[in-house]
Amino acid sequence: MSPVATIGAAVFAIGAATTLPMPLFTAYAARSGGGAGGLALAFIAYATTLIVTAPLLGGLSDRVGRKPCLLAALVFAFLATTALTIAPGLPALALARVLQGLAIGLVAGGATAWAAELAGGPEAGRLAGRVTAFATAGSFAVGGIATLTALWLMGDVEPPVTFWLHLAAIALLLPLVARLPDRRPAAPVAWLRLPAFPRGTVTTSFGMFAAWSVTGVAISSVPAALAAAGHPRLGPLAVCFMILVGTAFQQVVGKLPARRASLIGLPVLVAGAGLVTLGTLDAALLTLLAGGALVGSAAYGFLFVGALAGASEAAAGEDRARAAAGVFLVAHAGFCVPPLLTGLAIDAFGATAALTGFWFGITALCALLAVLLLRPRG
Repeated sequence: MSPVATIGAAVFAIGAATTLPMPLFTAYAARSGGGAGGLALAFIAYATTLIVTAPLLGGLSDRVGRKPCLLAALVFAFLATTALTIAPGLPALALARVLQGLAIGLVAGGATAWAAELAGGPEAGRLAGRVTAFATAGSFAVGGIATLTALWLMGDVEPPVTFWLHLAAIALLLPLVARLPDRRPAAPVAWLRLPAFPRGTVTTSFGMFAAWSVTGVAISSVPAALAAAGHPRLGPLAVCFMILVGTAFQQVVGKLPARRASLIGLPVLVAGAGLVTLGTLDAALLTLLAGGALVGSAAYGFLFVGALAGASEAAAGEDRARAAAGVFLVAHAGFCVPPLLTGLAIDAFGATAALTGFWFGITALCALLAVLLLRPRG
């Protein structure tokens, strides 16, 4: 296996750890006696970990080397799956999500840089970017679908066979990654890299806040509400479809200008969130899938591209990395706060009131963002 392929496979295994257990989230909550709020709290431990550790982990590979970071990330992903294999439930899920957040934080930038360094040649950066982007997005899409398929074929056997396959894959990858050459930077690198928000990027960044709020609710609260209504597999199926469509649509959006991409994505997100809400309350698969397709195309396509393009256009040189970090900081805040509040609201007021209230809130936020984006730039 080539060095670039090895790094891509390692990134895929690390990313897959985050979605492999997704079809079992509601089962873990029921087993531990937690409702939608408890599930949301355990679920958002991933994003919270990334927010807290991002300033340190973002530049760590430039300081200690690429290899130690990727090896540590593989170990964290291994431990996350091991925790859910040994003690499936909400406490293990919270621990696993923390470990997964650390793993993703360690490889967020360093894996692509290492792949480019090992590839060499004029197209090295582009090749490395394509490989690691495909490995990351592909792993998010495949992980949940693989476990869903295993549960469908083999029944509700826990742990599912996908957990054992994941652990075996990481065990095989660790020595392969350990053999790869690594060059430590000669110049000193700062330990902390704080996020930045260049002028004009706040609005598009908050488009990602709205997008990841909807995806966070779709991944945590929607399956919990459907499981409570007697449809435990319907939510994970819709979420996997959402991620698949979003991953594919990201390639279609291409190089749209940042503002235009965000302006298109905001109404698409509102429409998708409305269909997901209706599909959840009616337990209607086709409505859920249609809503998931719209949410995925908006969140992972238009709004994601718009936010990152806006950050890249507004910053230069090393500041681009800090501007991109600012986008992800706001996005992960969206992945944390609204899903937690929605989960708690489901426990307190029921799914209908909580999900409808969430949709009205997202609609108001998207309308405000659209107005701000349409204002002429000063």
